[in-house]
Amino acid sequence: YVDADRIKIRTSRGVDEYILDKFIRSNQRTCINQRPIVKKKDRVKRGAFIADGPAITRGKLSLGRNVLVAFMPWEGYNFEDGILINERLVKEDIFSSMHIEEFQIEAKELRSGVEEITADVPNVDESYLKNLDEKGIVRIGAEVEPGDILMGKVTPQVEIKLTPEERLLRSIFGEKVQKVKDNSLRVPPGIRGKVIKIKVFSQENQDDLPPGVLKRVKVYIAIQRKIRVGDKIAGRHGNKGVVSKILPEEDMP
Repeated sequence: YVDADRIKIRTSRGVDEYILDKFIRSNQRTCINQRPIVKKKDRVKRGAFIADGPAITRGKLSLGRNVLVAFMPWEGYNFEDGILINERLVKEDIFSSMHIEEFQIEAKELRSGVEEITADVPNVDESYLKNLDEKGIVRIGAEVEPGDILMGKVTPQVEIKLTPEERLLRSIFGEKVQKVKDNSLRVPPGIRGKVIKIKVFSQENQDDLPPGVLKRVKVYIAIQRKIRVGDKIAGRHGNKGVVSKILPEEDMP
């Protein structure tokens, strides 16, 4: 049996199952992903490669891309460690890479009350809430952009003085009407991607959380980044430099 997440191999002792790493965030915020390279009914021997990983192709080290390189001066843009690249490398995603960003939010117990993660966020346009589920957490697979709400959170505010409207509501309903503040987690500027994973930790599930923290939610967003000015690139022999300019195809030598 073979799919994107696991490989099962029948042996003389039974069935061995291999779980593949899918879209795991590295310490450098890059994406670690394994892909099966065998098919159903293939015969494999001990030591055979059954899946590729990052920088591995068919069991061989595969770093970087092969591109045509010219060693020559070009109007001062490649002075010292400056490197000019063709705009086609950007258009065709030759050096594009996948990165995973982690965002988290906590619901705490405060002196003014208990914070709540919810989809009912006051005074917010519905367009910013379109990706939230009924619990106020963004859905897996949602495409997000700057300003979108990843998790809705409201924080109770300490009441100092009641307005006439609040006094009227309290007299009608006979209960305290408490103000809440919008403390939702939003996508920061410059981040556009797809939600690939969500982790929820809570006191109800007996997860290890700091005192006063009732719930913690982590959201992982996969982002495709194209090569740009300021990025560092290197050759296989240790020669490295920084992209100083991206030239249109017609201006390349």
